[in-house]
Amino acid sequence: MNRIFIEKVIQEAVYLKKEGTAGSYYRASGASILPRRLSISFDKEMAQTARKGRNLQHKVVGQLLGSFTKPEQSPLKQFKPYNVRTNIYQDNDFPLLKGYGTLGISNQTGKIDQQSDKGDLVLLYCPEGNQDEVRLFYFAKGLMHLPEIEEYVSTII
Repeated sequence: MNRIFIEKVIQEAVYLKKEGTAGSYYRASGASILPRRLSISFDKEMAQTARKGRNLQHKVVGQLLGSFTKPEQSPLKQFKPYNVRTNIYQDNDFPLLKGYGTLGISNQTGKIDQQSDKGDLVLLYCPEGNQDEVRLFYFAKGLMHLPEIEEYVSTII
């Protein structure tokens, strides 16, 4: 995937932490591909995850969960209850980034399972390590190009 293509498909949004909450973030600006409100947990705030699959390659450092409301529109809003979810994985080759994940969305039965994973990539960046602001970068079907995308985003943050 070349740089010009990445520049054309990147979707960025800035989420700000709601004051007084542990992990409730609201979109302040940018693309509306993800829900307006996200629950993002980092490190010790998150539930434990099993050490299998991708968790063996990269350490899980967080989780991202969201639900679309009725008026929200997105190609990811397909089946009730309109949820999105991912673990956030740390890639030590790109220490500026908080991590990456691939989105799972609600399927026909309302559950998110392994087959619900769209391969859509999200990268998270917290400016100056401040977890009150999260910049999210979204790439449809981007998992196959993870190293190139991480490299590109590392140059623009």
